[in-house]
Amino acid sequence: MDKTDAVKPSAPTASSVPEPARATAPTDVKPVETAKETPVKEKQPFRSEPIENIPPAVVAEPGGVKQQPVPVKKTEQEAAASKLPVSTKSDKDTRQANVELKQVALSPDGSPKRSLQTETNRPGWTCDAKSGDKNWDCKLVGEDPKGQARIVEIPEPAISLLTPAFDHGEEQTFKNIKSQLKYDPWQNCAAPAGAKPSFVPGKDLRDVSPLDINSDYAEIFDNEIYSYVGNVEMTRADQSSVSHKASYDTVSQALDLEGNVYYSDDELALHSQSASLDMAADQAKLREALFISPATPLRGRAKTIYRESKSLTRYKSVAYTSCRPGNQDWVVHASELKMNKVTGQGAAKNTWVEFKGTPVFYSPYMSFPIDDRRLSGFLAPSFGNTQRGGLRLEMPYYWNIAPNYDATIRPRYLSNRGALLGGEFRYLTEMSKGNVDLEYMPRDSLLNTSRYLVGFKDASQFTPHISSNLNLNKVSDKNYFIDLGNALSMSTYNSYLVSQGSLNYANTGVSLRGTATSYESIDQAINDAGLPYRTLPRVNLNLNHAFDFMPLNTAMDTEYVYFQHSTLLNGQRAGVRPSVSFPLQTASAFLIPKLSLQHTQYSLSNPKDSAALAPSSMSRTMPIFSTDSGLYLEKDVNFSNRSYLHTLEPRLFYLYIPRTDQSGIPVFDTGLTDFSFNSMFLENRFSGGDRVQDANQLTAALTTRLVDTKSGREKLKLSVGQIAYFQDRKVNLPGYQESLPGYFPDTDRFSNLVTDLNFELTDHLSVSSGAQWNPHLNRVVRQNLGIHYQNEPGEIINLGYRYRKNTTYPDASGLRPYDIVNSDVSFHWPIYNDWSAVGRWSYSLLNNNTQESFIGAEKENCCWRFRVIGRRWISGIGINSDPNNPNAPIALNVTGIPQTGVFFQIELKGLTGIGTKLEEFFQQQIYGYQAPKND
Repeated sequence: MDKTDAVKPSAPTASSVPEPARATAPTDVKPVETAKETPVKEKQPFRSEPIENIPPAVVAEPGGVKQQPVPVKKTEQEAAASKLPVSTKSDKDTRQANVELKQVALSPDGSPKRSLQTETNRPGWTCDAKSGDKNWDCKLVGEDPKGQARIVEIPEPAISLLTPAFDHGEEQTFKNIKSQLKYDPWQNCAAPAGAKPSFVPGKDLRDVSPLDINSDYAEIFDNEIYSYVGNVEMTRADQSSVSHKASYDTVSQALDLEGNVYYSDDELALHSQSASLDMAADQAKLREALFISPATPLRGRAKTIYRESKSLTRYKSVAYTSCRPGNQDWVVHASELKMNKVTGQGAAKNTWVEFKGTPVFYSPYMSFPIDDRRLSGFLAPSFGNTQRGGLRLEMPYYWNIAPNYDATIRPRYLSNRGALLGGEFRYLTEMSKGNVDLEYMPRDSLLNTSRYLVGFKDASQFTPHISSNLNLNKVSDKNYFIDLGNALSMSTYNSYLVSQGSLNYANTGVSLRGTATSYESIDQAINDAGLPYRTLPRVNLNLNHAFDFMPLNTAMDTEYVYFQHSTLLNGQRAGVRPSVSFPLQTASAFLIPKLSLQHTQYSLSNPKDSAALAPSSMSRTMPIFSTDSGLYLEKDVNFSNRSYLHTLEPRLFYLYIPRTDQSGIPVFDTGLTDFSFNSMFLENRFSGGDRVQDANQLTAALTTRLVDTKSGREKLKLSVGQIAYFQDRKVNLPGYQESLPGYFPDTDRFSNLVTDLNFELTDHLSVSSGAQWNPHLNRVVRQNLGIHYQNEPGEIINLGYRYRKNTTYPDASGLRPYDIVNSDVSFHWPIYNDWSAVGRWSYSLLNNNTQESFIGAEKENCCWRFRVIGRRWISGIGINSDPNNPNAPIALNVTGIPQTGVFFQIELKGLTGIGTKLEEFFQQQIYGYQAPKND
């Protein structure tokens, strides 16, 4: 079982039925031995009194003890009077109780109370044959339907090897119980997480609400025993109960309910043939009980329920399920079940599970958690199959070492590779939390060698301003994740495995961060020479201050980095950049001139055992001036009888940086920033500190929006922008040359014209698109289009297209490795009877091959979940030509090497599940997909 999902059928308890109220009668009243067929009603106002002076209240778990009405002070003459639960008047001849006329009972909020619906008070005609003759005894409750037809639910036919756990009569009783709840517990069970039923709880009103008792007859014996007969209804706040008989002994504080006992509150609803409650000992016994716990939701049946104390409850011959009434796809059976709230554990004997009428699991004894406290034990197994690893079976074991320490041991077997032992250790202290991951395979049967993985993560907060983070990783070889990893996460792995540690200080106006970063290749196409530089260390100090008395902001950014590499040039880089800006802003306009000075100092050295480098140091200093300005204009417009807010947001950004020769400065961590609408407003088109562009340019852009004033949703957003260059760009990266024959983009007078459009056609259909038009080539060099349709949760269709023409990097191979022409389709769509189709297909129109795809089916209802997919993906561009031969030569392929895998998941909701969890994978692969509740 999952360590976070407790199997806990809701147990009806002694606190499940309201206690009869008490009343004071005159001293001359004798016990009423009989009563005529006259409805009797008692209603007691609430009076505050110390809880020690009153009998314990009867409430639903987990409410605890509640106060009850208590008798008012009595005179000496009244001291010996009996405490009648009804308002009566003595009559020597008839001894008939004085009857108070029934009125419509009101809830604390003033709305009419809803009576419990049972077989005897179900609306419409109810007929039964009299025992003495063949005549029908018919009664009408509510309005006469006058022959109108009603819907009769017919259970779906199903193949079953076993007799249904709940017969037709019990299923009807479950539906009656469910009808008393303020909401249907199974209404939103398949909705996305966060969809919760909406109702006003009444549990908190029990202390201030009176207890109403209605019955056909009431009797009192020896001033001690109160007896109610015929349609006994007890109501207080959210609590309601109905039974045929009820009796209360004031001496022993015993309450007995008999005959079709129904009870409901916000947290529990049940039906039982009889209930015996010992109020003094807080004990209870219920026979032939059916119960529903709406919060879980769970429903079940127990032959007998014993409540031994507030914390201990025992069940005999129990069966329960999370399926809605009328559905018994899975049921758990146990001969004995014990729930202990003190230890937070439950235990069951002779437990077996049936699925679709077929026994699938048996255990003579099992224990499980019933709350959030963790327990040691086996977790749900997982299965899968991949092309390189083969069939995968994992059986994890959870070890609860201490309240702040735990471990999960994951033995795993791969049919193509062998056995592997993995584990995770987690810790939590006042300052730190983290985990250690270890995996070890003694012998890979294909490679005939051992393999391992080590990972360590830690996040610590030493003071409110000082923190640290560690993320250290190491694998035995480059193919570890491809061969032995979870293939569902392969798309998240890049070509490098990163290890990084940082120490941080943050306060108002001050930020200091020191980091150390190292890389390990996990791609066969990348050798050690192709790895990024290690930064041991990188230190950044940022200072800023804004003056309150004038529009002036000052800042200073400093950096020190030591770049290390085993085969390439090493170096240290120190940089400082003070800046001052004058932000002038109003509600509709802004103007921000800014002046910076960038100084960078280098100290260079060759790798170890290499010749000395000359020159070994160099520096660069240059000023940077920019001015950012814009307007915000808006007006109200009306389209199709709906009002919108229309905005126009023009923006101008001027940048000037004098040209400085940087050709002799090495490149450690610098590259070109991808050109987009937002990048046009950056002060440097290079990422990293080894290059600062030369610039004399003006960016002009316009954004317009259409906002629905009623909902606040942005229905339309269109952005258009372009850069006008007043000089050629001479500062570039090493090796720069023409990307296309005769075309040098750095000599263009205008950049690409960039457009971005997002448009909501309806509440369910939206379009996002973007394009870049090159004025020199007179063609569109980038384009993307996405259409997203989402109607109901689970009805999703995404269509996408992406085109990118390389105009930056030279390519003499003719293979167009930097060009992209892709189509993308993803969907999740209901088919029939809770079955849905799910899939994604990403196809390269340039290379005529599939980049990423999966197809599968999903069954999702309130009772259980089943998912199965087949996936094909690209693992990398460089790999052995023969994956089963480690000595085979490396075969580079720009289109990648495809792999396949099959994955499935089955979960019995409220119990456990097996297989690979796929909801996170669906969220990453299908735009708009939301995991159902309780995932």
